Amino acid sequence: MPTDFISAFLDQIVAFIAANPAFAGFICFFVAMGEALFLVGLFFPSTVVLVGAGTLIGLGELSFWPLFVWTTAGAVTGDAISYWVGYTFKDRLRNLWPLNKYPEWLKRGEDYFAEHGGKSIFIGRFVPGVKSVVPGIAGMADMNFVRFSVFNVTSAFAWSALHLVPGVLAGSALFAIGEIDTRLAIVLGALCLALFVALVLVRWLILFLLPILAGSHQAFVNWLAGRPDRLSQWMAKTYDPENPRSVGMLVSAAVLLLCLPLSFWIIGAIATGSTMVRADLAIYNFFEVARTPWLDEVMIALSMLASGVVSACVAASAAIYLTGRKAWRRAIGLAISIASSLGFVVLMRGLFSRGHALSAGISPDVLSPFAGHTTVTTVLMGTLAVLVAHERSRRSKALIYSAVAIYTILIGFSRIYLGEHWLSDVLAGGLFATAIVGAFAFVFGHIHNEKVARTSLGLLVGLVLALVGGLHIYTNFSSAQKRYAPRVELRYMTEADWIDGGWSEVAPRRISLSGELKEPLVLQWLGTPEELQENLSAQGWEPAERWSLPSVTGFVQGSTPAAKLPPLLLTNLGNLPALILVRETDADHRDVLWLWATNFKIFKKQDAAASVLFVGAVQGEEAIRLLGEFSGVKQEKQPAKLEGMFHGLPVVGLKWREDGTKIILASPQQEAK
Repeated sequence: MPTDFISAFLDQIVAFIAANPAFAGFICFFVAMGEALFLVGLFFPSTVVLVGAGTLIGLGELSFWPLFVWTTAGAVTGDAISYWVGYTFKDRLRNLWPLNKYPEWLKRGEDYFAEHGGKSIFIGRFVPGVKSVVPGIAGMADMNFVRFSVFNVTSAFAWSALHLVPGVLAGSALFAIGEIDTRLAIVLGALCLALFVALVLVRWLILFLLPILAGSHQAFVNWLAGRPDRLSQWMAKTYDPENPRSVGMLVSAAVLLLCLPLSFWIIGAIATGSTMVRADLAIYNFFEVARTPWLDEVMIALSMLASGVVSACVAASAAIYLTGRKAWRRAIGLAISIASSLGFVVLMRGLFSRGHALSAGISPDVLSPFAGHTTVTTVLMGTLAVLVAHERSRRSKALIYSAVAIYTILIGFSRIYLGEHWLSDVLAGGLFATAIVGAFAFVFGHIHNEKVARTSLGLLVGLVLALVGGLHIYTNFSSAQKRYAPRVELRYMTEADWIDGGWSEVAPRRISLSGELKEPLVLQWLGTPEELQENLSAQGWEPAERWSLPSVTGFVQGSTPAAKLPPLLLTNLGNLPALILVRETDADHRDVLWLWATNFKIFKKQDAAASVLFVGAVQGEEAIRLLGEFSGVKQEKQPAKLEGMFHGLPVVGLKWREDGTKIILASPQQEAK
């Protein structure tokens, strides 16, 4: 099975890391040191790597103490280097780029050091935006190195534990659940990556990009001020650097101008038979196979939090609160934003005849409606975040927007995971909603004469979301489970129908996760992967090299035979290969066969159970020798004589597609032809 193969592949990687703890330790040392380096640490997040390492510890694949020592050593080293930089260069640092352009980076650390003294070395390690600056300031202030080292080492111990232990607990929980599946790991990994990218973007936008823009747009304002028309004069006044809200408005406008065209570009790309539609189908299939009961429950609950009744209650409570506070313009702006998102969703559903992914089966010719849940939720929570974060510190804004980004990404991910919407719909809806939030922030973000108790508004929204959402989940969870139950659309036919013409209903080419049409599918196999391997072994076909430390080192040797280099793990419509075979033609050439399961099931006999139909692609590959020191492979043209490659295979038919591609139909119960 595909899962068994890829699981074995990942098992070998994990086994390599477990057998070489110094390798994993070096990675942890490097990222821990990087985040502590002077200024570099501002752009060097290490949390994901260290929590991931902790998860491997919890799964029993790594030892805690060696990794803990490596991580602590990296944190100590990074702070020590930062101290040395400050001690050596002192005030000369102020005249060096980028501190001469953005002195506030250093000033923030100086204020923190002045307030907390030596304790700032310990406390500051846990404060983003400060931890990579304070050690350098301690050096600039000639702090005693022994005293500095005490704070440095003790804080590094605490910091390492804080990053590794949560991962250990998470890994232990996953290990106890006992349902770790390779596809599931990939799904969760994709989710974590999306959340990580979102958090990094929010952090950089608010904590670093805003200060940079604050000192960089004077020339633009001067140009506007020199123009005589009223619009330019208004923009010059509004965007004057002396106006504390000007930078926020610029960022809001940039978000609007970036996200809106991207949304319409995705919408334009959603056309019958397009690459994006095929990608939707491949990802949909991948998620369907990856689903597990416990994750289903989590995703169903998340999806229900974005239901119409919950969103309506949250929006109504916020609107009533704003009206009660006489914040008329913001209340109207919130209503306009939500109405715009609803109107857009209705319009898109009217323009496209696409059915929900749940009801569309697996046909790439049937398109899905716009992702209303994701669009409305993003607009609602985004506009509320703008109101709650208004006139707060940059750190508070980063925290609020990060929380909203995590929430909306989880909602969109749940819709894709449950098969309710295609990926392209969620992306287009999310981008359009982000553009609406940008427009709201641009128009209403600079208003300061309407007094809104921001904390009270945030608490009210959270309370309504928790109460109404919790009640909705409690009362309707069973019906939601039935609605979102996995639906693998299977197609059945008899063996005779398959041979007579049903074979042509199978996709002619491999469809990658990106939706591109790749290699021709020249083999249709009505048997198990093990039976195919057994039938082809006499013709020189052998199981491909798996990705492991010995096989990977073959790429850095100039004399590695082509057959000894591990082939790519190609996917077809989201399915991982059930089998990969390799046949060596000479030291520099090989043929590779990938086999994937399809959604077709064939009845060989009237009363027998249906068998899965597999499809295969064959590709010739040539080894390339870079500088005589490295090995690699490149694809050749499709081999012409497929019968010779599969000599002895129990063939039941040879077919040709309209483009001239030859298709071999084979079944292990038939006599070889």
